[in-house]
Amino acid sequence: MRRFLRFVVIGLAALVLALAGAAYWVRSELRASLPIVNGTVRARGLQSAVTVERDALGIPTIRGISRADVARATGFVHAQDRLFQMDLARRRAAGELAALVGGVALPLDRQVRVHRFRDQARRTVALMAPRDRIILEAYAAGVNRGLAALDSRPFEYLILRQSPAPWTAEDSVLVVLSMFVTLQDPAGEYESTLATMRDVLPAEMLELLAPRGTEWDSPILGAPFTTPQVPGPEVYNLRRKRNGKPEIDLRQERELTRHDGGNPWAPIRCDV
Repeated sequence: MRRFLRFVVIGLAALVLALAGAAYWVRSELRASLPIVNGTVRARGLQSAVTVERDALGIPTIRGISRADVARATGFVHAQDRLFQMDLARRRAAGELAALVGGVALPLDRQVRVHRFRDQARRTVALMAPRDRIILEAYAAGVNRGLAALDSRPFEYLILRQSPAPWTAEDSVLVVLSMFVTLQDPAGEYESTLATMRDVLPAEMLELLAPRGTEWDSPILGAPFTTPQVPGPEVYNLRRKRNGKPEIDLRQERELTRHDGGNPWAPIRCDV
């Protein structure tokens, strides 16, 4: 019995030590994958110094002299903050999710591979004006520098037992295409609904229900949007039935159907 108890105690002690070691390793890896928020990092390709300031919520503000320098610093910050989400976005558009998360993503990959978005992204970069391609390549270089500056890969890759692939200029185009895939309706019901609304509604109602933007939008080109005004009954009368019957005064209908002896709080039946 003593030998058995000694064996149990030794086994429990070994288990506790193993769990403590695993917890310490996980904690160390998680801390090592956190973004750098203080200090100075050297990066090749910068024409001048760039500053990155974070507020109390961790939101960065990037200041630099040239757009290429700011793009490089933006890529650095993005990689340190959310590389795994960026990786998912580019793989979603390229049909390469299964290479990261396994066979469960094969149906999604097969669905999107037919569009050959990676090939399209590669052609897009090749056809860009030199000044635009410089910005995209500077951003990609910043992403790779931000990844290299981490002491450990993001924890999602630890869980998946994967390593992040380097970022390329075409990957940024793939992220845009990923947003396109996410926001599109595969059945085309949204576009069909808009077309029907355009056919049956006055232009003022269509502008109200499907506006191009509001005052909360900030277009890069053109004047700011304004919120459309609600059309009056002379444009679209909601009280008129679609079958062409005359307009019904709902207040008069309520008086005719009241059956509670004048109690204003009782339910009212409205047969319109």
